Amino acid sequence: MIIETIIYVALIIALFLVCDNSYSRRYYVPLKVVCSASFLVIFFINQAYSEKFGLMIWALLACFLGDVLMGLYNTYLKKTFITLAILAFMLGHVGLLNYMCRINPDISPFLFILPLIPCALVLGMIKWFRMHIGRLLWPCIIYCYFVSTMALKANLCALEGRPILGFAGILFLFSDITIMFLYFYHYRDRRKKRFVHYVNLATYYLAILLFIFSLNG
Repeated sequence: MIIETIIYVALIIALFLVCDNSYSRRYYVPLKVVCSASFLVIFFINQAYSEKFGLMIWALLACFLGDVLMGLYNTYLKKTFITLAILAFMLGHVGLLNYMCRINPDISPFLFILPLIPCALVLGMIKWFRMHIGRLLWPCIIYCYFVSTMALKANLCALEGRPILGFAGILFLFSDITIMFLYFYHYRDRRKKRFVHYVNLATYYLAILLFIFSLNG
């Protein structure tokens, strides 16, 4: 997977170069689609003939769809796109949670209780940082619950000897936290927003790659 990974990283760096600048409107969405398609290509190359193929395929397809919709939102700023993206990513997180529950079927009630804490923290963040979230408040809270559950399960898997899943879960959760500051927080300095966008993209695409790598464990 070395060659595919190098190409994947190169595409993400190229995405950085057209992020939040004069090239964004023309190149951002097409390049984001290519970047997201690349993780599907890596997955197909390494798992197409594996019995593990069905464990993650629909989760990755949902994330791919979410990426396309978020790219469209970045270009056209229509809330319909971000609403649909939230639903797509939520399905992706459910898919990843299903994958981890199948490889590690031990399920504690705390898996479904503890994620309520991050949901409460998100409500606090929205108030403290005066985020302009509007009608997307409850979809975002529900989304937070699912991504937090997925991240918690990833770390429980890490404790059972799959550390790569723990890193992937933390990165995915951190990526989604940066999304709030990327789309719902007002920046006076555009350079700060661009930096947050870089962090968001880097953590997200690395998390996806680590989930794919975990199939080889």
